[in-house]
Amino acid sequence: MTFALIPFFISLACLFWWRSVVLFKRTVEDVPTSKVKGVFFGLNEVKGSVMSDAPLQTYLTEKPSVWYEWSISEHWKKTERYRDKDGNQKTRTKSGWRKVDSGGSFQSFFLKDDTGELLIEPEGAKVDAPSTMSSSCSPTDPFYYEKGPDRAIANSTHRRRFSERSLTPNDELYILGPAKLRQEVAKPMIAQSKEAKYYFISTKSETQIIRSKNVWAFIIIIFSFVAALVVPVVAISVETGVEPQEVMLENPGWIFVSGLIFLAVASLFYLTILYNGLIRVRNRLIHAMGLIEIQLKRRHDLIPSLLKCVKGIASYETEVQELVASYRSLGANETSREPGEIAEKINQGAGFVRGLFVLSENYPDLSADQNYDSFMRALLDTEDRIALARQFYNDSLLALQDRLLTFPDVLVAKWFRFRAGKNLSLLPDPEMAQAPKVSI
Repeated sequence: MTFALIPFFISLACLFWWRSVVLFKRTVEDVPTSKVKGVFFGLNEVKGSVMSDAPLQTYLTEKPSVWYEWSISEHWKKTERYRDKDGNQKTRTKSGWRKVDSGGSFQSFFLKDDTGELLIEPEGAKVDAPSTMSSSCSPTDPFYYEKGPDRAIANSTHRRRFSERSLTPNDELYILGPAKLRQEVAKPMIAQSKEAKYYFISTKSETQIIRSKNVWAFIIIIFSFVAALVVPVVAISVETGVEPQEVMLENPGWIFVSGLIFLAVASLFYLTILYNGLIRVRNRLIHAMGLIEIQLKRRHDLIPSLLKCVKGIASYETEVQELVASYRSLGANETSREPGEIAEKINQGAGFVRGLFVLSENYPDLSADQNYDSFMRALLDTEDRIALARQFYNDSLLALQDRLLTFPDVLVAKWFRFRAGKNLSLLPDPEMAQAPKVSI
């Protein structure tokens, strides 16, 4: 019976492996892609190119890199004597590769897209880097001893294999990882976190990653299913001494029952994956709404700075105060979780910002003021972040809507009564799109 536990534990281990692969694949599908400037605290998905002013040099190829790993393996071969089950002496040959040296290094680098740059700390990440070297050579090649050990291993055939993987500057990367605050400046960075389940860096596209995980998930679940079918065959064979082939022919019922049990357990696993996945997508949508509210609060808190900028400048103060008063009357500091009200606040604030630009155009001296210019830059940055947060919300909503309409998620969604949220309007009303008129 002990031998029957071997295929059982193999099947169970593969089932948990399959679960982890499916969870990761669904996370890649569900997390919206953020722009570098729109990265917020928590799990983020970003894409961009590698930037480094002082890259490292790889050990084998000696090329610029921000992350690399290398290994050297040596081939061995030996002939040994043994006795078979009948006591006859025979010989057999064994061979293989043994790792004789390895190493690697990494450095922090920046990920760049059309909105800016983001610091990436790759320590602790699972890196899927392309191969930059995979070759073998003999001692006649100078590379054999130049990069490899001076001594040979036992039973060596004097052939070495050199392998290297690397992330180089200008590589296009896909990164799924947690964002946190940098220590030296008040800006986000992607780095390992104890709370984060995933930190993944790859040169593959999102589509390639999902396709690869789908293939792996299919292979693993099939292998797990086959191992589950083998459990009763091995158990009966060990107990009765009958050959496994005969057991399969004489006891198909036990194999059928084992298959049904496996399908029931696998279905339960998948049900928990679907339910927990919908919960995470819904929570991400709530988190996205909170991000918008934070930026709206930041926008509102910048208003007193504007009044200080124009304090004492009589020709500007009246117009600016009127504009600020009209904005405050809109209730910009009130909190709300309703998408319609949030969208209205976004659009009203956009009209306010356009009004400030009108003032700058009418009063060139005002735009030349350093404090006013600093305020406007901060306000524009906030508007950009609001737009990115709104896009993150809408992308999160789209991911939830896709799940609620896709089989088999739709069955779980109806069973547990999941509901989709409302979309934030990307375009303001015509009246709100016009800059407020400021009479001089």
